[in-house]
Amino acid sequence: MYDDEKQIDFKSLKYVLYARKSTDDPKRQVRSISDQIDECNELARRLGLNTIDILREEKSAKRPNIRPVFSQMIKDIKNGKYNAVLAWNPDRLARNMLEAGLLIDLADSKIIKDFKFVTHIYSSDANGKMLLGMAFVLSKQYSDKLSQDVTRGVRKKFEEGKAPTFKHGYVRDGHGLYQPDEEKDRFALIQSAWYMRADGKSLEEINKDLNNKGYYRLVESTKKKQYMSTQKLSNIFKDSFYYGNITQAGQTVYLPDVYDFECMIDRETFDKIQGLGIVDRKTPYKSKLGTFYPLKQMIKCDYCGSNMVVAPSSGHLERYLYYRCDNPLCIKNSAENRAKKRVKNSTYIKASVRAKVIFDFIYDLLKEGLNFTEKEYREYKEGLGTLGDDERQKIRSEIEHFEALRRNNAKEIKRIGLALGKLTENKDAYEINEEALKECKNKQIETDTKIATLREKLTDKDEDELSLEEFLNLSKNASKTVKSGDAIAKDTICRIIFLNLSIRDEKVASYRLKEPFATLLKNRSSQSCRGYWIRTSNLTHPIRAR
Repeated sequence: MYDDEKQIDFKSLKYVLYARKSTDDPKRQVRSISDQIDECNELARRLGLNTIDILREEKSAKRPNIRPVFSQMIKDIKNGKYNAVLAWNPDRLARNMLEAGLLIDLADSKIIKDFKFVTHIYSSDANGKMLLGMAFVLSKQYSDKLSQDVTRGVRKKFEEGKAPTFKHGYVRDGHGLYQPDEEKDRFALIQSAWYMRADGKSLEEINKDLNNKGYYRLVESTKKKQYMSTQKLSNIFKDSFYYGNITQAGQTVYLPDVYDFECMIDRETFDKIQGLGIVDRKTPYKSKLGTFYPLKQMIKCDYCGSNMVVAPSSGHLERYLYYRCDNPLCIKNSAENRAKKRVKNSTYIKASVRAKVIFDFIYDLLKEGLNFTEKEYREYKEGLGTLGDDERQKIRSEIEHFEALRRNNAKEIKRIGLALGKLTENKDAYEINEEALKECKNKQIETDTKIATLREKLTDKDEDELSLEEFLNLSKNASKTVKSGDAIAKDTICRIIFLNLSIRDEKVASYRLKEPFATLLKNRSSQSCRGYWIRTSNLTHPIRAR
């Protein structure tokens, strides 16, 4: 027995028994919680240990700060409720180095005076702590390797066209491959829904038709019938799987290249329906009370890149519309900037801007700024032919890839955000997670920018382009229509011309135009640089567009 252990009266210590088993733990041989408790109690009985509490938890220990029972146990240890820990194995306590280091630090500080394990011998001297640390490291290595092996296996299966996700109208055969679901004509019913949507039918009409024809999904785990809804239909009509392209964790596989997969629709039908979705999204936004707010999701904060929210002022004397950045990570919403407002510091950055400022800018920008000719339009149309079908397919795949990254990053932002709420008393862990959250937010902004840039390249000359008559009419009358029209007319015209406008210091700092205007104005600007200047060049230089 070591000297440190001779000074410890184990029977006087207050042990907490901690048992954990993740519900999705692939390591099936790990003892159940009840087995862990039984073996720990037997060890406590043989050694005469005083176990004053038994804690149970079914959470993974791979990542830190996601186990509420463990976190509470640590708080109770620091508060003196317990001073020793009993567990079946060290890996029940931690499989990540942050919490493993926390436990060893508490042992170094004599706050935790002893650990007892069924499968591991611990002593409170330097060698004992080293061996415990090695046990934690090996546990983390096993967990990481297991995750890599599982990920590799999932990726390999995915490359073979096998995925666990349910798809309406399909079933997975004995090999895990998607096949048409012929039972109760489910494949044919979902296929007819696609064609109804392509013909312009509303989600409500299609949903009613499917339910009238008795379509439902039978959930395997509960054996309950799950009927169609408009939200499910909306998700189906956005899914590239139905023309053969399946995406998972940023990886895309074209199923007909892998096996004899029967596509429900072709790519043209899918693209046509996505166009309908764009039209739906361009429908003027109305609040729950029916109030219309123009340029929603078109106005961006130039400081952080976030969409600014639009709302009426709350003043009692004079009400006006304004756009405001609500991103908590934006410099405009920082504690330092709010403090400047309180003392009326001249460097205070206001978080909002009046709609009048934005529309005045647009009126001035469009005044004498368009007036394109039929010749310019036809030259532009001919130029579109330089983007071949293969390149378009490549761009579409890139868009799907970045959209998958965006979804995964959004999940990570949500996970970290929820974790932050539980870490108010753990300053170090809070700062680590806060920094990770900022990094995820920045990645999200970068991904959004890449998606927008790719979508601009993917101009479809058959679907996205204005007719010659529409183009010439808009080119001639845009300024007059925007200025004299009501809120809905202003919004409609601006959405055809502008992709977005960025606000800095209560002014429009920059803007991005949609095609064909972006290319045509760029061509005019380049001509002005070759020897003559025209008013339209203002449109490529926001500061001069006055």
